[in-house]
Amino acid sequence: MSTHESRLIPVLRPQQQEVLLALVLVWAIFIGLFWAWWLQPAHWAAPWGMALNTLLLFVVTAMPAWAYFFVVRMQRVNPCSPFPVDLRLGMVVTKAPSEPWPLVRETLVAMLAQEPVHDTWLADENPSEEVLRWCVLHGVQVSTRRDDPDYHNANWPRRRRCKEGNLAYFYDHYGYERYDVVVQLDADHRPEPGYLRAMVHPFGDPEVGYVAAPSICDRNASNSWVARGRLYAEAGLHGPQQLGHNAGFAPLCIGSHYAVRTAALAEIGGLGPELAEDHSTTLLLNSRGWRGVFAIDARCHGLGPVTFEDGMVQEFQWSRSLTTILLALTPKVSSHLPSHLRWQFLYSQLFYPLRGILSVVGVVLPAVAMASSHPWVRIDYPLFLLLWVIYSLITLLPLYWLKYLGFLNPPSSPLVSWEQMLFELTRGPWVLAGVMAACVDRICSGVHDFRVTSKQQQLRPLKLIFITPHLALACIGALSALLLGHSAGDAKGYVLLVLISAVSSAVAAVLVLGLDHRLKRLPLFQLGHHYATVLGVAALVFFTAVVRHEELRSPLQLTDALFATPLWRP
Repeated sequence: MSTHESRLIPVLRPQQQEVLLALVLVWAIFIGLFWAWWLQPAHWAAPWGMALNTLLLFVVTAMPAWAYFFVVRMQRVNPCSPFPVDLRLGMVVTKAPSEPWPLVRETLVAMLAQEPVHDTWLADENPSEEVLRWCVLHGVQVSTRRDDPDYHNANWPRRRRCKEGNLAYFYDHYGYERYDVVVQLDADHRPEPGYLRAMVHPFGDPEVGYVAAPSICDRNASNSWVARGRLYAEAGLHGPQQLGHNAGFAPLCIGSHYAVRTAALAEIGGLGPELAEDHSTTLLLNSRGWRGVFAIDARCHGLGPVTFEDGMVQEFQWSRSLTTILLALTPKVSSHLPSHLRWQFLYSQLFYPLRGILSVVGVVLPAVAMASSHPWVRIDYPLFLLLWVIYSLITLLPLYWLKYLGFLNPPSSPLVSWEQMLFELTRGPWVLAGVMAACVDRICSGVHDFRVTSKQQQLRPLKLIFITPHLALACIGALSALLLGHSAGDAKGYVLLVLISAVSSAVAAVLVLGLDHRLKRLPLFQLGHHYATVLGVAALVFFTAVVRHEELRSPLQLTDALFATPLWRP
């Protein structure tokens, strides 16, 4: 087993793989029928408008295709392959001043219990006497940059006020010299028994430079709908899709925990730049020819965002950081990547910009079409909605099969839930804001510090700014339908689309405020102006729907054509 691929085996048995391929084929056939219907010449009203709508539909329908490409080629570490017994191993957990010591202590206890033999480290920004005494008593070594000004810079990699600066100090002073492989964890990520063995096993292949693992932030899922929403939304990524990255593509390191071969890390000059150092490190390692493995059995449980504010700040920061990598780092190293990895990293970095843009086009494009008084497409709206519902259900079929087989992470994650839908609906504007901030940073060469997400609940009222984007989208949709709907001419069908988006945004704002209120159990008087603002916007949307009821009914009137006309004409 001298090659990287020979140490990996298919995840599914042949019969299971056949079922998966059949379900993906059903999805592909339906997509073909849908596009045959959509591209009928009779549907083309305005060439540019049709082209733009077609482009958006292509992006939306291509996203599942990208995921299924990897899902049908899932590979995992062969449990019978040789285990590397001669590696010098270290485990390190980072601690920022804002992270509570009891939380980090739980992680250290779980690290100390791991096998095989290894050294356990704490990389602490500013360790207290209590922390130092506990570490000495339990055999934990401490790395701190507290008194070293060279590790408090404004720029990467030895940057101030971030965990990567702590890790840079650890690697420079201890990691490169003492260890062959280091596993690094965030403060809140508590490893299960057997975690370290699963992380180290792939390093038996000398071509492997890093090992990625599933990020399962479920320790507070029972108390936070935002944590559940992200957990469910990413359940497929941290299982089937990452397994599909094995054997030829690049498993993506997730910052909460991953492992590196120190020789590989030293070759690229240390951890990659930006808050998303996990992604930039993955990119740099692959650009130097090192390969990665996703170890699905290396399970570690962390904390998700406690509040809506925490979740949206994370979305903003991650989208900003990934976009910065796309603009600044990727052009420098992409030429060193094989073409298939170049496309993989490009898609990964474009995900946030695409996600952010799609979050606002539902309001903006129908409003522009109404202002032009000319329809961009001529389609039967009820038939389109029916086909889209069928498409959505068929898209879920392969994922239901994988869930049945237990490959989602965590396995109990539902494929459809109100938490996931609300999370996806609300994060879009903040993702777009992060993308725009990265573009501004690139133009202005700005330097900014990042916020460490709180690991404890903060009993403060929700800041209105966190739902302002959703209220703004609701107002834009309602006002455009109210002011332009009557004079929209043949484009009156867009009144329905723009109001659907407006209602969705208004409902999202109401739910976020209500759920935050229930979570924090604050007195109602502290949120009086919040409720007044949100309900005022909701009333505007409702008023618009009443005034424009005729325009809303027009595209929804079912005709014989819905059931008598073929889906497409030759």
